[in-house]
Amino acid sequence: MANFISHAPLFLQNRPWWLSLLMLLITLHGILILKWNLQPIVFLFWWEVILLVSASLIRMLFAMNSEPFRKTLLSKIGLLIGGVFLGGTFIIFSVIFTFTVFKDGGDYKSLSNISVQKNMMTLSYIIGLVVPYFANGNYKKANPIVEIILPFLHLLVLLAFLQVLTMHIIPKYPQLEQAMWIGVSLVVVKFIVEMIFARIKQPFKRVFGIKNGNA
Repeated sequence: MANFISHAPLFLQNRPWWLSLLMLLITLHGILILKWNLQPIVFLFWWEVILLVSASLIRMLFAMNSEPFRKTLLSKIGLLIGGVFLGGTFIIFSVIFTFTVFKDGGDYKSLSNISVQKNMMTLSYIIGLVVPYFANGNYKKANPIVEIILPFLHLLVLLAFLQVLTMHIIPKYPQLEQAMWIGVSLVVVKFIVEMIFARIKQPFKRVFGIKNGNA
């Protein structure tokens, strides 16, 4: 049974394509069906950034690059220290760029009703890490640098767009409901950036000489 699951089409790729789509569907379900206000959307975005950073650090630490684990451990310790610092910076900036949603007030009781969605996100990231990466043995061939650079570059581009929108463009129009537009920008920009990275993944792999199925 475990072998059947690990070789299912959804889990063959190192970085499963369905993860981003599932995160979008969770958000859209909250907005359209559960009638969320903006606070749960932004909080779950913060939580997803934490999950993405954590998964990237785990991937990097266990990536063997077709070499014995001990041979790559020393270099990965340096990557781990830098990754924790940089990842923490990404998390802090994700809060700074979207915290206006909380400053403008709202019904904070809605935050107590998102535990199911939060747990679904966490479980999805765990499954997306354990099955495609570890159970299928992709960690044995994975390049530690690629495993940390690709998601961090993803976050860098996402936060750069959010910074321009939430800190520069939206404040220029005080007549608009800024909290609402920050929430809209968050959902739209996040989706666009994820689609861009889905397209550039193959060229990125070629640059690092990675064969198909290994990233």
